[in-house]
Amino acid sequence: MTKNKKKIVYDSQGNEYELTGKIGEGGQGMVCSTDRSGTLVKVVNTRDPKKIEKILKQIKWIGQQNLSDLNMALPQVAIVKPKHGYVMELMDGLIPLEEVLNTSFNDLQDNESTEQYLQTGGVSRRIKLLLEIAKTLSELHSRGYAYGDLSPANIFVSQSINHSQVWFIDCDNICFNEREGVTHLYTPGYGAPEVVRNEQNVNSLTDAWAFAVIAFELLTHQHPFKGLGVEDAEPEIGEQLAFEGKFSWVYDTQDDSNESTGGIPLNVVSNKEIGKLFQQCFEEGKVNPLKRPSLSQWRAVLQQAVDKTLDCQSCRHQFFYNEHEVDQICPFCDKNAAPDSFIKFEQVLVVQEEGNDHYHFLNNIRILNKDSNMRFSSAPYGTELWDSADDLLEIKWVEDKLEILPINCAKFHINNSTKGIDSFHKKNIPLTRINPNNPYYVSAWRPSDIEDDEHLKLIQSYRWSMQ
Repeated sequence: MTKNKKKIVYDSQGNEYELTGKIGEGGQGMVCSTDRSGTLVKVVNTRDPKKIEKILKQIKWIGQQNLSDLNMALPQVAIVKPKHGYVMELMDGLIPLEEVLNTSFNDLQDNESTEQYLQTGGVSRRIKLLLEIAKTLSELHSRGYAYGDLSPANIFVSQSINHSQVWFIDCDNICFNEREGVTHLYTPGYGAPEVVRNEQNVNSLTDAWAFAVIAFELLTHQHPFKGLGVEDAEPEIGEQLAFEGKFSWVYDTQDDSNESTGGIPLNVVSNKEIGKLFQQCFEEGKVNPLKRPSLSQWRAVLQQAVDKTLDCQSCRHQFFYNEHEVDQICPFCDKNAAPDSFIKFEQVLVVQEEGNDHYHFLNNIRILNKDSNMRFSSAPYGTELWDSADDLLEIKWVEDKLEILPINCAKFHINNSTKGIDSFHKKNIPLTRINPNNPYYVSAWRPSDIEDDEHLKLIQSYRWSMQ
């Protein structure tokens, strides 16, 4: 192929980029791969000088914002000829979330199989991906910005199911979140009803709606508003009305006129807390955007869900631990999780009363599955401190024992009713010694962080029981 047949664009500094393939396309333009590793180009589909000027101004503005520490492929430099757009950098080994959705959705629809659902990471990885998306968006919102046009095509995830890296592309619609964004732009199916009706511009509340739709689709492989009522309506008209908020969602507690007709049942792939957030968003939040769960709320619930995921040893799917049930039944195969396939960790607060230690369980539960590992910090679980604190302890399930390993220059304390030790070094505990009637308790701290004895006492008062 000769050079003049190649699709070449140039940036404002004269650098040349060969466009090698289309990654995605939306209302504003097309995102392309290039001949440079880790470099993408977005080409906008307008030749209107005023629109081009506005785009270039927006690119410059985004470059001046404090966003470089977020997992976002921000505009780096403007493309100026033969078309306009911008250059962005994206690490290798990522694929669009849309591709993950399509792969397993097609398998479910064509073969009535959840094998590809499992092969693309199952429930566990989907929850981890959603957690990473929620973390980035909640941080963006906390700085006063909204993303704008959130969809599975604009979110890239690790191709390997062993990783849950998340990056956002197409970030030129980021705007200040003062309830009003700069545009009504949205991807069909993901726009909040008030945006679709052209009544409101983008903001953090419209981001929250789009996130909930993506989360629901990723978990259940159905759209929350494409149910029986939409199927019975005129083609296209029904969908448009649904996107405008004129239909109930498929699991509405008050109205079953648009009930679910496909996908994976929500109660199979979510827990009660996640279900409540969907209900809050798609019922009250459909009418009143202020009622929608924030990304911070999603983040907290998803973190707890990640930590309560059980691996089914029978069908290899994952499901959620239910502390209210003795038997942990996998909803995919109806088999009971074997007691020796997981260990429950529960955070306790140790308080001295009349000279004795009293253990108060905080209902903060984490599940360690067979042959896996888990990390702990010294902070109270589920708080902002937990999110920001360094990991200090790693616990691994290795064959017939637990390896307890302090990390990041930490020291740990472990005790049961008969004895306790402090150590800087790895300690092994045979699984046969893990006994609910005489549980081990473990805590960790970094000596260089400790201010005085009272500070150490406070840190050690938060411990994790193993049972």
